[in-house]
Order: sequence, then C-alpha cells, then structure tokens
Amino acid sequence: MVPRAVEPEAIVPIYPVMLWFFNGSVGPPRFIGIHCDNRPETYQMVVLYPDGSEESESFRDQTSLQEAARKLGKDLSNLGWEPCPTATTVTPSES
Repeated sequence: MVPRAVEPEAIVPIYPVMLWFFNGSVGPPRFIGIHCDNRPETYQMVVLYPDGSEESESFRDQTSLQEAARKLGKDLSNLGWEPCPTATTVTPSES
C-alpha cells in the first residue's frame, strides 16, 4: 500500500440570505434563518427554525431554488412573520 497525501475537505462558510422574525404578544421574538447555497453542484436551501432544528432541500437548478425561497418568504409573511429590518445579505469577498 502506497501512502497518499490526504487533501483536507474545503470548508465553505454559510452566508444567510434572509432572516425572518415573529414578534408575538407573548414571549421574546422568534427567528427563522434561510440560507440558499447557489453553488452549481449544490443548489440547496437550508431553513433554521427557532427550536434549533433545521431542514434542507436540494434543487436541480438555481431557478428552482430561487422560486422555492420566494414561496417560503410569501408563506412566512402570510403567517405573520416579517423580514428582519436589520438583516442584510452577506456576500463573500473574493481573495
């Protein structure tokens, strides 16, 4: 057996696309984070829920991913959730 160099797995940071909040009449505000991974090999949406759980869904292309994110935003809005006014889209900088 010939030893081979092991290539470290690339670490890809997660950049949130949108943060939603719900300020009900009882208790502190609750937040939902939505992250869309637009890398061609991935096209994945990850939703982080207030209880700490998460759900992810993969898509065949960028258009399907964007449509799903828009639909989720509309659904959250219809349920009384609002986009967080202080959240901004974070764009990774090129090195």
